Amino acid sequence: MSQPIITRIQNLFSPVPSRRSEEDPQERKGAVITLCILAACVLWFAFSMQEEYIQVLEFPTRVVNLPSDQALAVVPPSQVRIQLEGEGIQILRLYYNPPTVPIDITGPQVDLALTAPEIIKNVSIQTITPRLLTLDVEDRIVRRVPVEPRVDMAFEPGYRMIGRVTATPDSVSISGARSIVESVEAWPTKQRNLGAMRDSLHAPVALSDSLAPLLMMDISEVTVKADIQAFTEARRLVSVRATGLPVGVAVTFEPAMVEVVYQVPVSQYDRVMEAENFYAFVPYADILRDTQGRVFPMLHLPDGLEVRGPRFEPESLRYYDVREDD
Repeated sequence: MSQPIITRIQNLFSPVPSRRSEEDPQERKGAVITLCILAACVLWFAFSMQEEYIQVLEFPTRVVNLPSDQALAVVPPSQVRIQLEGEGIQILRLYYNPPTVPIDITGPQVDLALTAPEIIKNVSIQTITPRLLTLDVEDRIVRRVPVEPRVDMAFEPGYRMIGRVTATPDSVSISGARSIVESVEAWPTKQRNLGAMRDSLHAPVALSDSLAPLLMMDISEVTVKADIQAFTEARRLVSVRATGLPVGVAVTFEPAMVEVVYQVPVSQYDRVMEAENFYAFVPYADILRDTQGRVFPMLHLPDGLEVRGPRFEPESLRYYDVREDD
């Protein structure tokens, strides 16, 4: 025969003789206290959630009904603060799952007190901050601007970059309010630190989204490239020439040949050593300005060759036999 419910409850909370250790009654007592505390917390929470509360919450916003041929010139507030009054359970629901408040661009001014109640239900709205919004709307235009790579990098010893960092594609179409689009000269990528490099760069980099709420782009990232090569030191004996001489004027240098020491990509070493249009020169204007009897040569390079840090041995030259030919 089944026991009455009262008897079953009493047996639950009454010690039962057993062969377990003497600590069993204490453990049972602790479990009962824990259950009582949990039950009290559940009851407290249930009753407190039925009470009325006043709370300020933040709600996200979104722009609606914006014509396709128009664009915002000023970013609207991304959130609004609303003071609510209602049952605790309803406020808790809004806290963890806030609805989005629409900003309707059908008129010159938006009153959120008219649109918010359609979204936020089962509570009373006390105040909205901001309540009235005046949005600046302009004609939408599209313009293509160059991409500006923003990458920081160093180079392993013996390695250098040839040329500059480029982006593919090298331009982006931006769409937005006329006053904003016309003020943009180039669109940067996000800043990226690449550390020390020894191989050529070929990596995707996202475009900056600093004006994302106001401008739209046809691409979101580009591929940045850079030619990074190993360099080596080279030496070559070259002749010295005077450039820009007037008719009938000749200049002789001492010495007539100098050794140039320079850094060159390993891949171009042979080309530079064999290049014909590779010589030292001194502009005639430098000779006219000289007051010490010595001039400093410069290096002339053929197109398409990369030579870095050239220095001459000797560094300066004497010159003489400047004459007028008959």
